[in-house]
Amino acid sequence: MLRNPWRLWLAGVAVVLGLAGLLGCGPTAPTDRVPATSPNSSSPPPPTKVLTTGPRRDLEPVAARFPALADATVDGWAAGTIGTASTGRIPGPSTYWFDAVMNAGTEQVAEWAQEYQAKPVSQPQSPAGELRGFVPSGRLLGGPELDRAFSSAQWRATVYLSPESGRVVVLGIDD
Repeated sequence: MLRNPWRLWLAGVAVVLGLAGLLGCGPTAPTDRVPATSPNSSSPPPPTKVLTTGPRRDLEPVAARFPALADATVDGWAAGTIGTASTGRIPGPSTYWFDAVMNAGTEQVAEWAQEYQAKPVSQPQSPAGELRGFVPSGRLLGGPELDRAFSSAQWRATVYLSPESGRVVVLGIDD
């Protein structure tokens, strides 16, 4: 039997607040996706994107991979595999990439930015070379919730929104 229910309630609040601190409810981490590396870092260079298709402008391949973009217009998309022919990899599973730059309009981009709590991020570092001219300059927004919204069981998406131009950059990986 409890003599003082308020004491139990206060203990419960303390436990919840302690768990909130442990689970990261404090200051949020930056949403930037490019980890900083020191100039003396000896990390290997990022994998090479080998182009197998594109650049193209048809909508169907983009909409099939990222249905949220089915009503957008295509600036360009390209696809391929990760690695090079000179890597000497034995035959086996491949990692595929699919990059697209789309015009969804400023209203749709603003809606996605608000709905998925997108925050400022750096320019994408790895769009296919053939698409770099389509990537909008200026402020871009992104974040984990936005990435999850565009991802599927097959494609893991990294999404960048340009509120000023209405453009969406999607870098997809299928492994």
